[in-house]
Amino acid sequence: MTNLYMGFDLSTQQLKLTVIDEDSKIVLEDSVHFDKELRHYGTLNGVVADGCIVTSPVLMWVESVDLLLHKLKSQGFPFNKVKAISGAAQQHGSVYWCDSALDTLTSLDPSKTLVSQLANSFTIPNSPTWQDSSTYIQCKNLEELIGGPEMLMDITGSRGFERFTGNQIAKVRYAPIDVSDGSGMNLLDIREKTWDNRLLEICSNDQIIDNIRHDNEDIRNREELKLKLGDPVIDGLMFLGNINEYFVKRYKFSKDCKINSFTGDNPATMLSFYLQPGDAIISLGTSDTVLIYTTIASPTLESHTLYHPIDPDAFISMLCYKNGSLAREYVRDMYCPKACVSNDPWLEFSERLAATSPDPAKIGFYFLFQEIIPFAKGIYRFYDKKLVEEFMDSPEYNIKAIIESQFMSMKLRTNQLTGGNVRDLRDNHEREKGNVAKRILVVGGASKNNEILQVLADIFGVDVWRCANGNSASFGAATKARMAFLRTIEAPGVFGMNRKEFPTNARNLNNCELVAKPRKEYHAIYLQIMEDYQELEKIVIEKQNYSH
Repeated sequence: MTNLYMGFDLSTQQLKLTVIDEDSKIVLEDSVHFDKELRHYGTLNGVVADGCIVTSPVLMWVESVDLLLHKLKSQGFPFNKVKAISGAAQQHGSVYWCDSALDTLTSLDPSKTLVSQLANSFTIPNSPTWQDSSTYIQCKNLEELIGGPEMLMDITGSRGFERFTGNQIAKVRYAPIDVSDGSGMNLLDIREKTWDNRLLEICSNDQIIDNIRHDNEDIRNREELKLKLGDPVIDGLMFLGNINEYFVKRYKFSKDCKINSFTGDNPATMLSFYLQPGDAIISLGTSDTVLIYTTIASPTLESHTLYHPIDPDAFISMLCYKNGSLAREYVRDMYCPKACVSNDPWLEFSERLAATSPDPAKIGFYFLFQEIIPFAKGIYRFYDKKLVEEFMDSPEYNIKAIIESQFMSMKLRTNQLTGGNVRDLRDNHEREKGNVAKRILVVGGASKNNEILQVLADIFGVDVWRCANGNSASFGAATKARMAFLRTIEAPGVFGMNRKEFPTNARNLNNCELVAKPRKEYHAIYLQIMEDYQELEKIVIEKQNYSH
């Protein structure tokens, strides 16, 4: 059998595994579902929620590794063929080891499970996850003490967000942190790829909230935290070492199997599609997410800027929207009476969407839940720039309006990501202009709807490809392991892979199809609408502020 490469993805609800071969073909996929297979931890959708505090039991994650590898062993999986392993996890989740954990990890007994041996290795038994929103005060203090949200954004690529690890930090010993994952912590300087001393001082000293002293105690706390964080792994294709002897003896991995630094789930997803700079992934699900591969770092208060996990001269710009599929379903149910009785609940919605041409006079905003981008809530309709209760001449235009509104917001923000705080890391490289997204790959539930994707193509003015989502983060992690291994034998160097070697389309043409090309006449209309959309969005935000 050919060489194999493993990629893990510790997501919110499952531990997933993808194994690929030398040709990047999937050999095996498996998973452990926390709620179903590890019920004794009492999680719901993988977490334990107590108001704004949302955590996951660390030992549940540990036991899921035991269970997943046991499944493979029972199937006769050839562990000895695995040349390298990498992984990904829910971005912003954090695990807190105690001081004695290192001794435990170096003396594991292969006859026992991991969960039985690591039970006393964590200072905090329940780890905060990306859904946790209990650090509002810490976020505001961090922003205030560093000089405001704009300053924090300028340093780290993001303003203060409650789920970010810097605001969750406690006494912990870290494995070396991947620079892409580390740039989602509110601690890493995205220009220097090093921990920012000022932010470390703030996050390592409770008393500093009231008074930044910069005395010896503050410096000691800062340096202690820096030591625990370790130096960020700038080279995403480097190996951290060989696999622990425990796995060699218990599962028969080769002792030469290499471990590559793990990254976040969003950066790993980017790797799964072999994107080129200027490509974007849009995930249309319960929440909508936009990921852009760019050579320009241009943070905004509404976006996140992360380092690319393997390309040292590139970034990932990320936008996250709360009002995704549930808002679309709300409009469908309001204006498509046949939806509740049809075998295809989206058929009427799709037919009306396709039959309706864009109307510059009608613009709507649909924020059923408190939106992040922009910070607003409620439903607002405008006719000729005047706020109205309904599009009286054509209420069904709401079907078109919600899709237009969601995608125009994405278009507006992606354009903003090329302006303002711009820094291009490439010498002699011209600044990207105009449309930052050169091609869009769409995943998620709504990607099945061709009419929705046609509006997306018309607004952005680029081709739209639909891709089978699958286990993209674990596939991307396996790809990262494979690339790291190939570099050691084929192309030494910091990056080690020329982008021209990447496929021009997605990871597998069988998993992607071109579904929409922009219609020039409609794209021209949307370019005209964009200015009005931006103006009306400001009115919506002002109404939100006034109501508070």
